[in-house]
Amino acid sequence: MHYVVSAIPLTAGFVCFAGFCWAVKSHFRKTARIPPGTYLISVLTVIGFLWFALRLFTNGLSTLWALALTLFIVSAALFAWTVNATRETPPTLAFDTDEPYFLLNNGPYRYVRHPFYLSYLLFWTGTALASPGLLPWAAPFVMLLVYWTAARREERKFARSSLAAAYQLYRDGAGMFAPRLRSNLAAGLTRRRANGRPGKPLKKIPPSRFLP
Repeated sequence: MHYVVSAIPLTAGFVCFAGFCWAVKSHFRKTARIPPGTYLISVLTVIGFLWFALRLFTNGLSTLWALALTLFIVSAALFAWTVNATRETPPTLAFDTDEPYFLLNNGPYRYVRHPFYLSYLLFWTGTALASPGLLPWAAPFVMLLVYWTAARREERKFARSSLAAAYQLYRDGAGMFAPRLRSNLAAGLTRRRANGRPGKPLKKIPPSRFLP
């Protein structure tokens, strides 16, 4: 029975893990050879997932495993939403040295600047919640540092590009890994006032490319 119950979060986690692997191979755009930072993330992801699977079958589930399962589902949903938003304009791999030339402001990018990284962090938080003890929290902590480093590097590229002013405006309204509630509420109020009645969106801005 223990193994059957453990297979539930493991299966959900594997779906997330498989989606992340697929994106590196088939979704993200490669401008040249794969950056060393991408290799580092890939290696850490494989090791982290295998460690998560081993913990489930050796140490069992924590009392918070249902919350972990919820985070896996939210992570997968956010990941799919972000993939759909970038289907025509896929972003480059993490730590790529390409020069940005336009912004993405639709889908989840309206709320956070790095929805792919947020999806990954939700997954790693789920792996920590699924297992008892404090040691499992090493994985989300390490990956947070890696994703934060990659995000800051990518944002510096925008700050040095011709999109610096536009990016700064975008940054003021969207959080790095978490939505800025006050900015989003203000934007929604502005849209309602501009259109004269609630619920009617502003004229759609053509989608463009941004960060992972």
